[in-house]
Amino acid sequence: MILSPPPAGDAALSPEAESPSWRRALALLWVGQVVSHLGDSLFLVGIFFLALEVTGSKSASGLLVALNFLPALALGLFAGAFVDRHDRRRVMIAADLLRGVAVGAIPLLRLSGHLGALALAVAMFALSTGTTLFNPAIKALIPEITPRSHLTSAASIFQISEFGALVLGPALGALAIPLLGSIHLFSLDSATFFLSAVCLFALPADARRLAHRVAPRPRLPFGPALAAITAEVKAGVAAMLASPVMRILLVLIAIDNSIIMGLAHVATPLLVKETLGLGPAAYAQAQTFFFLGMVAASAGFWLFGRRAPKGRTILIGIVLDGLTFIPLAFCHTLGQVQAALFFHALSIPMIIIPRTVLVQQLIPGPLHGRAFSLLNVTVFGMMAISSGLVGILAESVRPQTLFLVLGTVGAMPGLIGFAFRPLTATR
Repeated sequence: MILSPPPAGDAALSPEAESPSWRRALALLWVGQVVSHLGDSLFLVGIFFLALEVTGSKSASGLLVALNFLPALALGLFAGAFVDRHDRRRVMIAADLLRGVAVGAIPLLRLSGHLGALALAVAMFALSTGTTLFNPAIKALIPEITPRSHLTSAASIFQISEFGALVLGPALGALAIPLLGSIHLFSLDSATFFLSAVCLFALPADARRLAHRVAPRPRLPFGPALAAITAEVKAGVAAMLASPVMRILLVLIAIDNSIIMGLAHVATPLLVKETLGLGPAAYAQAQTFFFLGMVAASAGFWLFGRRAPKGRTILIGIVLDGLTFIPLAFCHTLGQVQAALFFHALSIPMIIIPRTVLVQQLIPGPLHGRAFSLLNVTVFGMMAISSGLVGILAESVRPQTLFLVLGTVGAMPGLIGFAFRPLTATR
């Protein structure tokens, strides 16, 4: 596919021409995200075990994990319109503060004896609401800061760094749990959000592109304001669906994630707990190898895959994303789980990195917030559905059987995608 050229005058608004500080701005954004993702990994290590402890039920725990992704499904499209109507940096700061308070409330409630299922659900919903706003904002902000010629490199570096932080996080968690207790994984996670907000406060405003200077808007009553936001949501959805590539990709990603994401967030910790008879520290060690695999694959993509056809790369990644869950069905030791998760993780950057770059290249900049929100709906929204369903299935089906069956079915969307030439021809 031949990408359309940038609009007239874009060169004059490029980061190089407008702001010589784009590298410093990108570095601050990078530091904040490395710290924040380190905290995210601690949260992921502890949350399913905490949910099991609070509820005593696999299905209820799966539903609580699903709640962590539900705002992306319910609010995702409106979050994108909100991001595109406001200064993206300020949105990200507010989201970080909300997430820091929400996660910080979990250990406080636990230590005071008030952490029940409802309180945990409220904290997780608030955390996810902040993430629903933050994710499209940062993906829309990066191309405002980064020169067009550096977008793929920037996406790869951010992805490598994110996965590197996610490798270090579980390793630190495995050390911290015996010293602090698993509940204080959430205390550490809360602190990382506040540190991320500090980095965003320091971001030089002149590094952002003139193209997204938010025009003053008149204050409207609730009804007209809602109608205006709804119209903007429709415009963002229309822009994504107008692209044959994005239209096909959204469908395939939605199907893929609805099948397999519950395996990652529910079946894997259950495998460690029930089959191996181990706890959060062992799960943290297993997750370290998972994220290490993503770091290795992201680095490999940055070095060797930047010129690979994006459409075909994504489809191969989706096929492997499903098939590489199957070895977990035959794991009986922690070492085997670590090796299987490392192998599985190698396919994930093949989906994430080219998918991000395609959105940044195919969708106009002022619509990026809405575009990435729609993408988040198909990713995180389907995670909610998949996690809830796998939690219910796990009441009567062994994790090994879930890996075998759903891993096989999860490869099908990628194979089907090869029948669509607009996607396979995309460079």
